Amino acid sequence: MTARADNQLLVGQRDTYRLDATIGGKGKYGGIRRATAVATGEQVSVKSLDKYSSTLPQLLQTLQRIDHPGIAPIVDTFIGDDGRLHIVRQFIDGIDLKSIFTDKALYRRIDERKFLDAGRAVLRALSVVHRAGIIHRDIKPSNIVIPLVEGQSPVEADFAQAVLIDFEQCAPYPDTSGVRSAFALVYSPPEMLLKYNSLVGPWSDLFALSVTLFQLIMGKAPYTDCNPEILVNLQLTYPMHQPARMADDLFACLSRAAYKAPFRLPPRRLEQQEIEQTLSRGTQGRYRSADDMLADLEKVSEPFKHVNWFVRTFGQ
Repeated sequence: MTARADNQLLVGQRDTYRLDATIGGKGKYGGIRRATAVATGEQVSVKSLDKYSSTLPQLLQTLQRIDHPGIAPIVDTFIGDDGRLHIVRQFIDGIDLKSIFTDKALYRRIDERKFLDAGRAVLRALSVVHRAGIIHRDIKPSNIVIPLVEGQSPVEADFAQAVLIDFEQCAPYPDTSGVRSAFALVYSPPEMLLKYNSLVGPWSDLFALSVTLFQLIMGKAPYTDCNPEILVNLQLTYPMHQPARMADDLFACLSRAAYKAPFRLPPRRLEQQEIEQTLSRGTQGRYRSADDMLADLEKVSEPFKHVNWFVRTFGQ
């Protein structure tokens, strides 16, 4: 069924949506509007995609049938007369982890154990998604939302209720489409950076979640650089090193999830077969499922060691 819009109304398959304020800027593939479902009065968000894979509408229908508290409920999906794919979600009143991280005054007030709670919630959601044969492929702080009740501060919020959003980059697993996928600087694993789709799987989402948790807990990512080319090289080759104050059990979990096998030479100087073999060794060194990673993360009670004042003050 097609949809039509007059700048205020959007007619979908399940309802007509009255478009309100923009709540997300124009992104790489589309923007987000807040809206009201006319028939039910439900508050929703509408994301309209200019570009999308041929498999995405079917995958979204699969996700629409999944009822899990850690996955943003999809209310409706339809393609408009203009060819845009409209994704209607239940509106979540909350704050995403990127907004928390970038607001330094707020970030300093958040107990780091709350980020562990959020990580466990995301792993439970990913477990369900992966069992449905879908990989998210865009795990990062901006795609994890902490729900808030009216008047509640993020400091008081229950991070164990974290919700995973934005499945616009999701793909079937295994991905045999041959379509080149997008990647996120800092968070995406080597197999996504080098576009070896056949090696992308649940372990790729776990890699991105590991980097996300490292960044949130330690205040910076395991590799950073202002030059995008250098940053990509670090993502490909730089191993996750343990900060002096990070707890051993937490580092063991995060480093396993973000394992990457070292390249003998820069990838551009290697044959395709050797690149693929190296990437495959890297994926084999990671957790194979969200449940496996969750089992280890649930054993972590404190993110930090008890260290002396000098390390607390000047070290990581």
